[in-house]
Amino acid sequence: MNIIVMGIKQMFLSGDDVAEWPVIMATSILALIPPVIVVVSMQRLFIRGLVDSEK
Repeated sequence: MNIIVMGIKQMFLSGDDVAEWPVIMATSILALIPPVIVVVSMQRLFIRGLVDSEK
């Protein structure tokens, strides 16, 4: 995850150059897709573990 954050940070240009916001935002969204897929796919198992541990 640190590599993605560093890559996005390098997209911000210093000086008089204009940052390409559509590219930065698209990269951010693409970086969020894998963690969201993991959370959505494992949500059922996580809830089942919470319910079973209370019994």
